[in-house]
Amino acid sequence: MTFRRARLFVIAALLAACSTAPPPLAPPDGRLPDVRGTWTGTWGGAPMTLMILDQTDAAPTDGVSVGPWQGFGRILPGVSGILTVKIRSEMVSTNVQGRLGLANGRLALELAPATANGGWISLTKMDENRMSGTGTSQMSWEPQGRVELVRQPAGAPPA
Repeated sequence: MTFRRARLFVIAALLAACSTAPPPLAPPDGRLPDVRGTWTGTWGGAPMTLMILDQTDAAPTDGVSVGPWQGFGRILPGVSGILTVKIRSEMVSTNVQGRLGLANGRLALELAPATANGGWISLTKMDENRMSGTGTSQMSWEPQGRVELVRQPAGAPPA
């Protein structure tokens, strides 16, 4: 019986270690500024709009889940919304999920567009209404490189 428990423990430890790079750290009080709204700018020179529709203080990230229960991993603040970017002369929209935290004392946002080709965007909040960072896509014709975004005032149409 002890051998079975030890083997189960080893399997559980291996599964927990299978996560990717560690997510950004959350602040000690767990409260982050609200980043919801419409952000417009460029990604690798291509026009881009990021609409952050939802922000939660407790979104599961990495780890192992069984149904709705998270067995291993961490729970961090997260966001969800819609990313629109110009690809091959047309604007394309996709769902996007992200996680919030701190990096070098600044708010950090890691985004993963829900596309078949994958990719990611890593942003740092420069001030109340400006974020910048970098992003990459798997396909050469999709945006690559520098991302610059400015939050639009509430009620303003996207630029």
